[in-house]
Order: sequence, then C-alpha cells, then structure tokens
Amino acid sequence: MRRSLFLLLAIFSLFGCKPAVETHRGTPAELSAIRSTSERSFSAGDVVTWAQLDDTFLDRSAKLEVGAADGKTVLGRLVILENGAEADAFLKAHGCAQISGPIGVRKLPTALQVDIELTGKDGQKLIIILTSDGTPAGEG
Repeated sequence: MRRSLFLLLAIFSLFGCKPAVETHRGTPAELSAIRSTSERSFSAGDVVTWAQLDDTFLDRSAKLEVGAADGKTVLGRLVILENGAEADAFLKAHGCAQISGPIGVRKLPTALQVDIELTGKDGQKLIIILTSDGTPAGEG
C-alpha cells in the first residue's frame, strides 16, 4: 500500500505539476521580440503597443475630435477598462506611477499572453495579462 502511494505521488510530481504553457522570462527587449506561432505574425511588443497602456493607465490620452476617432483607440481603451475590473479598482485605490514590461510572455496556439506590471503611486504593484490573437478586433 505504501509503495503504491509513493509511486502515485512520484508520477504526479513528474507529470501533474507541469504548467500548461511555459512563461518566457527575460529583459523587456528580449520579451518584446517574441513572436506568435500562429499564421498571423505579431510580437509581444506589438501587443503592448496595441494596448496603449500609457493612454489608459497614465491618462496621457490624445484628445479626439468629433469624427476623428480611428476606432482602434476607442476600442482598445474600452476593452481594457471593461474587462479589467481589477486594474480599474487598482487605479482608483493606488493610481499609476509606472508601467513595466513585458515581464513575461506565454505563446498560446493562436495567441500571445503578455504580462505587464503596474506600479501605483504608493508602491503597490499589479500584474495585468494582455492577450491578443493579432487580429484588429483582438489587438486590445
């Protein structure tokens, strides 16, 4: 009985604890260069650019005139704010002094997940995960 329990635990530790997708680590420049493996070719740096994080979190948004919106700016901001309840709560509680990253990248079969770190004005930190499949609607 003990031997089979030990064997079961050994098998579980070898195969059951592997992460589903590997998170790549490195410098922001190295991580920004990681490219998708899908038929659409885009990089982690593209995902960060499309998200327009400075505009969303540091409130450096360009003023839009009536009829001048390109759709991507408004859509990207709406997606981040609507789907980012944690980020919205973090901003209300701590503000945002700095955006760092990418600090991690995961290659999914048809998308990239890019980890970005927000630092509040009081030093608190939050990691947000940007996911993109490289399509115009999926950029943000």
